[in-house]
Amino acid sequence: MSLRAKLLSVFILLGFVPMLVTAAYSYLSGSQAVDELVREDAEGRASRVAARVERAVRAHEADLCDLVKLSAVRGYTTPPASAGAKTRRGDVPADVSAAVLGFLADNNGKHFETLTLLDRAGRPLRAEFASDVDGRTEPRLSVGEIPASALRIDTHVWEATECTALKAPITHEPFGACVRLSVPVFAADATAAQPSGALIAELKLGMIFKEAVEGEATTDESAVVALDNQTRRIIYHTKEAFRTQSADAAMPFFKAIAEQMTHGENQGTQFYEVPGGARWLAAYQQIRGLDVSVAAAREYGKAAGSVRTAGLASVGLLILTGVASLVLLGVIAQRATRRIERVTEGAAAIAHGNLQQRIEVQTNDETRGLAESFNLMSDRLREFITREAESRQFESFMHLSAMLTHDLKNSITGLSMLVRNMERHAHDAAFRADAITSLRGVADKLRRIVSRLSEPVKSLSGEYRRAARETDLIAVIRRVLATNVEPSVPLYKIDARLPEKLVITCEPERIENVIENLVINALEAMGTKGGRLTVEAGELEAGRVFFSVADTGAGMSEEFIRTRLYRPFSTTKPKGIGLGLFTCREIVESHGGRLEVESQVGAGTRFRVVLPSTLFSSGERRK
Repeated sequence: MSLRAKLLSVFILLGFVPMLVTAAYSYLSGSQAVDELVREDAEGRASRVAARVERAVRAHEADLCDLVKLSAVRGYTTPPASAGAKTRRGDVPADVSAAVLGFLADNNGKHFETLTLLDRAGRPLRAEFASDVDGRTEPRLSVGEIPASALRIDTHVWEATECTALKAPITHEPFGACVRLSVPVFAADATAAQPSGALIAELKLGMIFKEAVEGEATTDESAVVALDNQTRRIIYHTKEAFRTQSADAAMPFFKAIAEQMTHGENQGTQFYEVPGGARWLAAYQQIRGLDVSVAAAREYGKAAGSVRTAGLASVGLLILTGVASLVLLGVIAQRATRRIERVTEGAAAIAHGNLQQRIEVQTNDETRGLAESFNLMSDRLREFITREAESRQFESFMHLSAMLTHDLKNSITGLSMLVRNMERHAHDAAFRADAITSLRGVADKLRRIVSRLSEPVKSLSGEYRRAARETDLIAVIRRVLATNVEPSVPLYKIDARLPEKLVITCEPERIENVIENLVINALEAMGTKGGRLTVEAGELEAGRVFFSVADTGAGMSEEFIRTRLYRPFSTTKPKGIGLGLFTCREIVESHGGRLEVESQVGAGTRFRVVLPSTLFSSGERRK
């Protein structure tokens, strides 16, 4: 996955998604909070309206009780003491008229439609509001016979023993819903056990609800409904058009709630939909002391719509911000990726050897520091390679010097042996002839060494080869034995198993160095105790030849052969420099051959060289 994809994935998983989940959670929580607020508001409004209505009814009941306790009212309902007094019954005493009309005037005709005062004989005194010629309404009194059906008095009032208001079932009059209150009037004589009269008041429930609702803030998104539990008629509605009508007919959408309200459930809440699809929430409860229920409703859609709109707007804004952040992050990541790619391409070029490569980054972020580090690294690497080249040249010179020193040492060793033998056999003419031949060979070898100093690069074993030619390998082997071994007889016994002739294509001087190294190493391995030197040569299959040198010296361990035998400058000899076998292997492999070794500790060592007999290509390595 690319850096850009990783950054975008991390931003989406750890940034955008959590923010989106948080916004969605806030939106849902806000919706639930609005639901609770609307529900609490509707319930509180219904409860407050019901409480105001209950308080108003109780206050009017108390006022009526106060009215019937007045001495004038009690005296009007008390039976007369003599027959002559009966003639006054058709007249209304002034104090009674003042008390009744004053009570009605104090209510300004808003809550009471009529007041009817009668004695036990049934003679009524009715007080009501009437319009004069100017259209003004004033309370007035009328005395006369009124039908019992029109009075609708609660007969239990005559059985009362104390002043209390008895409520008759709610009726629906032309002026609206009405509840009749029957209050007993006791005679002025405190010893009377039964009421001497009764006061009947027609209480207008619509006006009471209107004043109760006026204490609430009303809007087009709220409504208050009061229903008669018996008839399900609308006693009060915030909209006048619905008043006094049947709830089922006027508000069919409210029917389910109306059924729950009028079936005696104490309180509850329920949603309903009005024509047009608006959703409302209604909270309802019963009014104590009246067979009436009241509901407060509020439009839920508009109340929750603002929160829902704000929530959706916040979610949309979050999505828009997130997308913009993603785009911006993508652009930043893309530019950073391009800079990193340039740094990577420059680093790859440096890794492939282009040390002149420069990485240019224009920004001031981390990639610039990285590019500058790579540029500094390439500068220092160029310096290091320059110093390394100088070191390698010096090491090559040291290597060449060590190899030439090794060859000189071998030549000096041969000369030393020849000089010692000449002291003993100088009088022998045949020996002198062989010595001269040997001296000539050593001189030629030293001359070749000097010529190698003039061409140091070509002298490195295995890197370049001189011209090869057909050479008799047996003649070379015998020459080496004559120079290095035969003067030491009888200390060393020579077992030469050689054919008459064995011709191969090689560089004779190099191959002679190999044979000489192997022979001298064998003699040094046997030391002054002497031993047997076995030299063999012959042909192999596939056009190959071999020669081997074996000794009866101390031998070598497998660990030494595996880890140190051919390592340059690694030797077990007290005076060796550790280049003999390394040089031998390089020469043999440059001729396309291989150098094999077999050794056993305490038994001796055998080196075997396998070479191709035909001409090989320059630089070819054969196994």
